[in-house]
Amino acid sequence: MRDLLAHDAEHRSDLAPTLAAYLSRFGDVASTARQLGVHPNTLRYRLRRLRTRFGLDLDDPDVRLLAELGLRAAGLYPAPGGGPSRPAEPF
Repeated sequence: MRDLLAHDAEHRSDLAPTLAAYLSRFGDVASTARQLGVHPNTLRYRLRRLRTRFGLDLDDPDVRLLAELGLRAAGLYPAPGGGPSRPAEPF
């Protein structure tokens, strides 16, 4: 996570907040794109950059958990406005 945060600071990119929003929306591309105010293809491009540049396999639940914990430690999770995108399950 340090590499990602350093990359964002050096290049003034938004990859860490993008990842936080994506995780807080349970991987819902359309909802995350709306939250970030970007086109869904822009979001997909950012997710590809996260995968290729930082080796994040966002299909792996362990990787998602570790990413969420790293973002929490950095104070970036949950993302602002990043509440659940689906209603709670009834008991």
